[in-house]
Amino acid sequence: MIALLRVLRDPTDVIALARTLTRPPSNLDPPAALARLRDRNGESPLDVLERWAPAAGIASLLRTLSNQAATLDVRDLFFDLMEKSRYLDVLGAGMEASEAGRASANVSRFAEMIAEFCETSTDRSLDAYMRHLDLVLLSGEDEEPAAVEGLVDAIQVMTIHQAKGLEFEAVFVPGLVEGRLPQSGRSPRFELPQAVLEPLVRGREDVLAEERRLLYVAMTRARQRLYLTRASHYEGGRRWRDSRFIAEVRAAGGRTVVEREVAASLRPAPQPSPGREEGDVVLSYSSISAYRDCPKQYWYRYEQRLPVVQSAEAVHGVILHEVLRRAGGVRQSGSKVTAALLGSLHSEVWSATPFPDARRAPTFKRNGADQLEAYRNRGGFDSRPEYLEQQFIANLDGWTLRGVIDRVDRTETGWRILDYKSGRPVARGRRDLQVALYAIGAASLNGDVPQNLELDVVYLASGDTLHLERPEALVAEAEKQGAEVAEGAKAGRFEARPERRRCRQCPYRLVCPDAL
Repeated sequence: MIALLRVLRDPTDVIALARTLTRPPSNLDPPAALARLRDRNGESPLDVLERWAPAAGIASLLRTLSNQAATLDVRDLFFDLMEKSRYLDVLGAGMEASEAGRASANVSRFAEMIAEFCETSTDRSLDAYMRHLDLVLLSGEDEEPAAVEGLVDAIQVMTIHQAKGLEFEAVFVPGLVEGRLPQSGRSPRFELPQAVLEPLVRGREDVLAEERRLLYVAMTRARQRLYLTRASHYEGGRRWRDSRFIAEVRAAGGRTVVEREVAASLRPAPQPSPGREEGDVVLSYSSISAYRDCPKQYWYRYEQRLPVVQSAEAVHGVILHEVLRRAGGVRQSGSKVTAALLGSLHSEVWSATPFPDARRAPTFKRNGADQLEAYRNRGGFDSRPEYLEQQFIANLDGWTLRGVIDRVDRTETGWRILDYKSGRPVARGRRDLQVALYAIGAASLNGDVPQNLELDVVYLASGDTLHLERPEALVAEAEKQGAEVAEGAKAGRFEARPERRRCRQCPYRLVCPDAL
């Protein structure tokens, strides 16, 4: 339903369109639908879909309602959408009675949420409601599932937060492994002063305590039977370690605990992607990282080539990189980069670049100007660049690496590669992978590559510069990771790796059927 409303707000949103086409009320074949959205030759998505018989009806309806969205109350718009698309009729056709009842109740609950918004807002337009909904989704809070009268013999799937206050005869808590429960890399939602924290709860332990409390909530939902499950393998070759909380459950005592091992089930062997030849996989740092995070995300982005709307942070990064490229070109020609020149270049690039968030644009622009000037004051343009935004292609064993190096300077003994970061520092694993891939790419820039190759990662926001010399071990590991990704892509291994924190950050969450 959210995807349908997103299309009414913006008919060019191909991610939302992909979901509306492959779920009720359309239920179209995903590969065929994605191919239509991908291969448009510059045409608008709805124009293409209206000429495709299986999607012509829903495309025409979406166009009509989209044209009315500016004048209709969002409550009336949602009612017309549900009625004219026959959403509930189609949705319930393939469901058990209890499941259809739950779906109907949740649609009604969503309609109530729209009504509640309209009762407290003077702007009842679709655009105003979607801005409100974006903030609700961004908060990460879970809406309680709608209650269904008479629903007894049914499995209810929900998050731990949604289960608060409820009880069931039997409860299953899956995924008790390190990295899932407790989650890895999870930071506290709010940074509280040390003085108000419990005396024994500090830093990482504060996060662990919250995760422990969540498991306690999940366990205490059970009246008769409680099942805590974990597996050594979920996907890929990684071996998962048992959650530390399992040992705590064992040590608690006073309960009947029965442990049982279940043999792993066999999965069908993956099929190679059609039309793919040996050695034709072209990868980059971004694609390798995407595949290692979730092969399904890689499939949407690099196999199906579904575009993603760039965030304000991403566009800001593009702007800063372009200003640095232009300023570097001025320095490359022998001229000095003054504060006035840098400010002028920044204004020019801002004027020429559409920014997706007008409300925050002034703040981004001001912060960007401050960061660039601070970099100039630290001597960022003292040396003359050898290369700027330099593309490279490196042919490796069975795959090809492509990329762009922000800047390369010559030193007295070799080369210094600079990589600009406009956001927060990346995790060490990702940083080391990117460093190593740039070291590989540098070897393809010139046949006579100096042995002394240095790399600086420049964090513009904080003003820090991380200096790394060429690490041979990291290069070997990066080649290994790239080869594993290439092998998986050739074999057609694009399984989803759903994980709550990862899915929330994925741009394809709306269209992916496996997303959490």
